[in-house]
Amino acid sequence: MSDGADKFCDVYRELAAVIGESAVIRIWKNYAGMSISFPKRLLDRNYIRKFIQENMDVMKAGEMAGEVGLSERRVRQIMHEIRASKDE
Repeated sequence: MSDGADKFCDVYRELAAVIGESAVIRIWKNYAGMSISFPKRLLDRNYIRKFIQENMDVMKAGEMAGEVGLSERRVRQIMHEIRASKDE
């Protein structure tokens, strides 16, 4: 086999450029032949809520939004929901 990512097909070549050849080979060995789609949302909703709850008194909404991939408005909504549930 030749060296370099140019030995791979298009999709694998793109992945190799991002994550490296050894990771691409591991992915290929485990998932070859399967169709895989990657959801736009990376983080679990429960994790996001817990992160916001733990950091809402320490970080600004905009900072948290950048960390969890949400809009600042949505982070503020979640903060409001958390505060409302504490009042119940």
